[in-house]
Amino acid sequence: MSKEKEVEVDAALAGEAKAKVTKKTAPKKKAPKKQPLVRKVPDHKNGVTRPGKNTKTGRIWEIADTLSKKMAEPAPRRDVLAQAKDEEINMATAATQYGRWRKYNGLKGKGTEE
Repeated sequence: MSKEKEVEVDAALAGEAKAKVTKKTAPKKKAPKKQPLVRKVPDHKNGVTRPGKNTKTGRIWEIADTLSKKMAEPAPRRDVLAQAKDEEINMATAATQYGRWRKYNGLKGKGTEE
C-alpha cells in the first residue's frame, strides 16, 4: 500500500472516530406518568366473597349460575356436582363451593330439597 492510501485510510478512520464523538444524541423523552393502581373491590354478599374468574372455584360458581339461569330457579346440588365431576374438578372443592354459592345468593338449605 502506498503512503497516500495509508494516510487516506487513517484520515477516514479518524473522521469516523470524530463522527462518533461529535454525534448528537436524541433528547431523552420523559417517561409517561404512572397510572395509579386500581384495586379491584372484592364482590362480597352475605359474608361470602365471590371467587375470581378462571379459577376452579370460580368455575363451580359459573356452573351453578348457568344451570340456575336455564332452570329459572337455584341449581340443585346434584346437577352442579355432576357437571363438576364431568369436568374433573375435585368433588370436595365442588361441594364446598356450591355451599358458598348458595350462601352468597342468600339461599337457605343445602340444595337437596326436591
